[in-house]
Amino acid sequence: MTDALDSLDWSVIRALEEDGRRPFREIGRALGVSEATIRARVRRMQESGLLRIVAFTDPARVQSPYQLALVVMRVEPSRHEAIVEALSRHPEVSYVSTVMGRADILAEVLVRDQKQLWEIVSRKIRVIEGVVDAETMLIVEVHKLRYVLPNGEAAES
Repeated sequence: MTDALDSLDWSVIRALEEDGRRPFREIGRALGVSEATIRARVRRMQESGLLRIVAFTDPARVQSPYQLALVVMRVEPSRHEAIVEALSRHPEVSYVSTVMGRADILAEVLVRDQKQLWEIVSRKIRVIEGVVDAETMLIVEVHKLRYVLPNGEAAES
């Protein structure tokens, strides 16, 4: 889908990144196109899975009792997909990705406290067949969170 994105698509993405609830009419006016054009572009990007408009709550800013932690895992290659699926089923796990380097999988978990983190890591993650090692890091503060390419253009292949 990124090959099909043009400068108008990127402008729409940027506008929605700033305010996901910004009216399509307002975006269209700012970009010099009709509301219908913006609506069609957004629908196409959503249907393709490229664009999701969501709300993000930072637990540290709302004085939430919850904490974020990262769990970095080395896994047996033959069990990789099964481990990703198992991790994704846990409600405490908010993010799972395959990574390259010293680890194979990175998971982000949202927990009430360190005791719950210990329970999840020791009783739900380390016991998954094929998990060789799991290292946990408590997130103290999120400094930047961004989901689009820095310059708004597709990366070259």
